[in-house]
Amino acid sequence: MAKHDAIEVRIGGKEIAQAISRGDRAALENVSKAIVVCSRIAHYSRARVLKGRYASTPRSYAPRPRYVVSEGYADLLPITKRFYKSSQAFHTAARGKPGNVTGGMLEGLRVRNFGAKGAVVEFAGTSMGSRIKARKSGTYNQRVKVANRKKARQVYWRLRVNPIQPTDQEVEALGSVTSLLLGEKIAKNFSARQGETVMTGDRLLAALLAADSKNGTPVRL
Repeated sequence: MAKHDAIEVRIGGKEIAQAISRGDRAALENVSKAIVVCSRIAHYSRARVLKGRYASTPRSYAPRPRYVVSEGYADLLPITKRFYKSSQAFHTAARGKPGNVTGGMLEGLRVRNFGAKGAVVEFAGTSMGSRIKARKSGTYNQRVKVANRKKARQVYWRLRVNPIQPTDQEVEALGSVTSLLLGEKIAKNFSARQGETVMTGDRLLAALLAADSKNGTPVRL
């Protein structure tokens, strides 16, 4: 995965079409702001997960039973061996980060609108899976694509981590930026001088979110 791969953004649906039809600028502006914030958070979270850092500590991969990966999955890795004594042994050999071995799941990270109310960050699309699927003919499909949403669910069940859960510092940064922007709006409406607002939490994320929100357009990643 390229370091600066863009986050896919999808906007559409019945509620958006209706908001456009009736000229509901307020609703469309709210969705646009949510898309901006979620795009930045998704990009920031993905960069963190690529380094193996999560909002909580992942538990270890299972030391048993035997673990086998498909040919298609092995082709994406710097190792040729496909049979291991355990999931733990395989992931150690693959040298990937917890919950991220080939990067396929993270490439499916997407931001989309949630009706005309806001936006969500989710895993979409499919990528190569490690499982081998038997065919009715008696042969085996060694290149089975798996929904990235399902992969994320498996990461949670096996490692007990949500790949895109914000850290406490990231949540605090979002709250800090919200307070800053709200304070600016109130000061403007009352022609008052805004007091100094100190960014807290993850300050880099806070600065990026503030810049994105003030620019008023989705971030260019």
